[in-house]
Amino acid sequence: MANLTQAGEGGSQTLARGLTALTLIGEADPPLSVAQLAAQLGIHRSMAYRLVKTLEQQGFVERTPAGELEVGIRVAALARSVARDLQGAATPVLTEVANALDVTTFLVVYDGEAAVTLINVEPLRAETTLAQRPGSRHSIDRGAPGRVIRSQVRPVDYPPQPYEVSHDEIIPGIESIAVPVKLGDGRPAAIAVLYVPRPLDEAKIVAALTRAAAQIADAMR
Repeated sequence: MANLTQAGEGGSQTLARGLTALTLIGEADPPLSVAQLAAQLGIHRSMAYRLVKTLEQQGFVERTPAGELEVGIRVAALARSVARDLQGAATPVLTEVANALDVTTFLVVYDGEAAVTLINVEPLRAETTLAQRPGSRHSIDRGAPGRVIRSQVRPVDYPPQPYEVSHDEIIPGIESIAVPVKLGDGRPAAIAVLYVPRPLDEAKIVAALTRAAAQIADAMR
């Protein structure tokens, strides 16, 4: 990731540092503590506490009971507003797949640096919450949807596959299957499922996701 703490000509160093902090928090796996954030930003811990406090007050950052930092609900709201047409096209399709297969479904897009969860849908019969919160980010080198997007961004180095599978990569103990979504404007995207490991028909899941990806692509034309 580029170093955003150095503001460009006429820019605000404080704003640049805040944006860098938010990016580091969103990409961290496992979550960062304030002390770890301070170390990564290269600032004193007291300054990091003030920075985090400001982000908390604005709803961009939340703290877990253990004091670890996570992106807040404000980021999720911004993520949802980025592509309303795509969200509108994908939500009913993902809902149908989630309920038919009893798995969590979600849509992931590429923001130029990372794979970002845009929306997620839990099945009606969900006993536990497995979803990636909208706005969650992770490297395109990790996780099934990340690698699907990577193959769209760097097809020469990583030839596209019909689907990708991952185990214990983004959420411990959780498996994922993802397929590409070919959007008309060329934006790299993927739809995926999350589920606790159990006997499932992988071919059935891939077929359902492939049909869903085609429906979303058609709706966006």
